[in-house]
Formats: sequence, structure tokens, C-alpha cells
Amino acid sequence: EMTSARELDPVIVVGSGIAGSLLALAAAETGPVVMITKEALGEGSTRRAQGGIAAAVDEHDSVADHIADTLAAGAGLCDLDAVTRICEEGPGQVAALLARGVDFDRRDGRLRLAREGAHSAARVVHAGGDATGAHIVEALGRALAGDPRIALAVGERALEVIVHDGRVVGLRSEDAQGLERIRAARAVVLAAGGMGQLYSRTTNPLGATADGPALAARAGAALADLELVQFHPTALALGEGPLAL
Repeated sequence: EMTSARELDPVIVVGSGIAGSLLALAAAETGPVVMITKEALGEGSTRRAQGGIAAAVDEHDSVADHIADTLAAGAGLCDLDAVTRICEEGPGQVAALLARGVDFDRRDGRLRLAREGAHSAARVVHAGGDATGAHIVEALGRALAGDPRIALAVGERALEVIVHDGRVVGLRSEDAQGLERIRAARAVVLAAGGMGQLYSRTTNPLGATADGPALAARAGAALADLELVQFHPTALALGEGPLAL
């Protein structure tokens, strides 16, 4: 069978946090991947995430309880389908991170679980105490660098998702020297982080400038739930952003 040229084009992933990294590693199983990240690898929000990851991994816990706790804490703002999917996939994602080399904290050989926030059970895994995000970024960075199917374009900024006849066919970007580049792609994934830097005060890193939603909107995607902006609820009101937790 002849393989179309399009199938040999890479999947382009914009962003190198936990979402982009895990997706790039998975997509590499089916073909070439190019990861584009505008700062150093993993320099976004994931690295700065001190808290752990909530997932119903304990034998006494259940996905149903995790869903119920989330809906209660969400106070009517939750999307039930999204909550259900996230809670159902939680244990598998923790297993995937373990398989990628993330060294979650253990006690007596078992994952050490904390109870936090609105959770009714101990279901939060940490790595290095309150350095969970940094541990995740380091482990996924090693996995990315060690995968020959993934090309890393560091210091490169995505400018435009190229759409032709109603489908995405590539990405236009700019490297650190200001040179523009156009790559063909069989798919483009936007995992570009948050938009906290649109505000005068935020705990989001300097790179969280809404690149992903802007690229998506310009390519014709519909944006939803823009009023839901993630930031850390407690911070020291000292100096310019990002504010210290």
C-alpha cells in the first residue's frame, strides 16, 4: 500500500508541560512528532505546581467518590462529562507517569497518599513533597530527549495554525532568531498553557499569555468557558508577577 505524504508528516505539539509531554510521547508510537516550546523545555506551569495529583488509586477509594467530591466542590460549575472522564482516567494517568519515570513519594513501598481540600479520602500523590511539578517535568524531559522519534524545537514560538479546506495542515512559527518557519503536520496539538498573564496580578508564569486559545480562535475553533481562569488562590502581594505562592 502506498502511504500518503500526509501520514509521514509529524504531529506538532505546541507546549512542553505535562499535557504536551505525555501526548507527544504517546503520539510518537504512531509516527514522528515535533514539539515546539517557546521557552526552555518544561518551563511553564507544570514545573511550578507544588501540590500533587488527585486520583482514586487507593483500594478503599472509588472513582464514584472522587466524582461526587469534585461536583460538590465545583458548586454547580462542573461539566459532568468532563469530571467523569477526568476522574475515571486519573488512576491510569498516575500509572502512566510512573511508567515514564516520575518518582512519586512512597511509604512502606506503597504510594503515599494525602488528603487535601474537598476530598473525602486520601487520594493525592506527591513527588518530592511539594515539588511534584518539578519532578514530573524532569522525568518527562528525560523521556522526550531519549525518544528519537520526537524532535524538540526549543525557543520557538507558534504563530499560526495553518488551515486548508477546513482542516489543519501545518503550523507557522518563529525561532529565537526571529526566522519564520512553516511545517506540514498531520495534526497540531495546542497544549500551550494558561492565560493568567492577561491580568496585572497572577501566579501563572510569564509564558502563560493565552497563546493556545488565540491560535485556536484564529484557526476557527470555538472557545468556551473563558471565564474560568486558573491561578493559585493565595499569593504574596509583593512585586510584579508571577506572585509567590
